[in-house]
Amino acid sequence: MNNHIKENACADTVKTGESWKRISEYDRKDLVRKQLQLYKGAESFKVIKADDNGQIIISIQRNIPANERGLYLLELEQTLKNNLDQGLHLWCEPVGDKSKLRKLRGVKIKA
Repeated sequence: MNNHIKENACADTVKTGESWKRISEYDRKDLVRKQLQLYKGAESFKVIKADDNGQIIISIQRNIPANERGLYLLELEQTLKNNLDQGLHLWCEPVGDKSKLRKLRGVKIKA
């Protein structure tokens, strides 16, 4: 198992293809948006950014249980890779602290 981890750690990162890099960010975002419309549960996600280096930032508009979120987002990323470009990487937009209890206590977390 350790050899497998070392192989993956030393592997080159897949870069985006020329066709992905050539189109405008507006068109890249539109392509991702169309894929999200086809993916069950991702219809309400908002595409914030789609860089030519393959980083796609989305905003999740609904609650996904923590025990399902990781696998769901990995599968969504793989779908985007399979349908658009192998060099894509999915990122979620950072959000502030939503805890109502901490807000009531007056605890503030600096980001």
